[in-house]
Amino acid sequence: MSLRIVIVDDHLIVLDGLQRMIETEPGWHVVATCRRAAQAIEIVAQEPVDLVVLDLRMPEMGGLELIQRLRRDRPELALVVLTADISDEDLAETSRYRVNGVVLKEQAPIVLLDCIRTVIAGGTYFIDQNLNAAMDRLRKRDVERDWVLQALTPREIEVSRLAASGLRSREIGSQLGISPGTVKLHLHSIYSKLDITSRVELANLSRRLQLELLQSD
Repeated sequence: MSLRIVIVDDHLIVLDGLQRMIETEPGWHVVATCRRAAQAIEIVAQEPVDLVVLDLRMPEMGGLELIQRLRRDRPELALVVLTADISDEDLAETSRYRVNGVVLKEQAPIVLLDCIRTVIAGGTYFIDQNLNAAMDRLRKRDVERDWVLQALTPREIEVSRLAASGLRSREIGSQLGISPGTVKLHLHSIYSKLDITSRVELANLSRRLQLELLQSD
């Protein structure tokens, strides 16, 4: 199988080792090794490339921004993240931009090769148990956030976001152009729907589900 790959990592020794390993596979060819994300963007724009292996932690332009740019310019391009560590938030972003696989650098080299084979065959690859557990947490959070969106009205979402940020009823009313009494009625409805009893619980729920990112219609 012919496969054209670009590798992006700011460490020369990593680039050299990955190129040597990848090119032991028949038909696999490393088109370019890039120490900067901007260089990878130029290569992908100019050369026929099937897959990009990239790190998340790089100077100037990080891996997540590179993923966004590549997805915008080449939506069908296969993307594999090879990183030393990844947070739940970064994993959520890789999922949002349809990264095809994530491999940790501490894993055996054969894992990366298996990942590439799976991705090129049309699959996704998240073999590490910690990554799988993180993906499960993110899926559960997204399900709960969707439920909150459906349970609350657009106005209640606005009130929830402001109340969770620490604003009092008068301040919320001033921002939304409604009376403090109306704010309190909205809060009572929110507490009832979400089965909570206080602003503290609402703030905790907001942090856990990242409700501050929700926007009303």
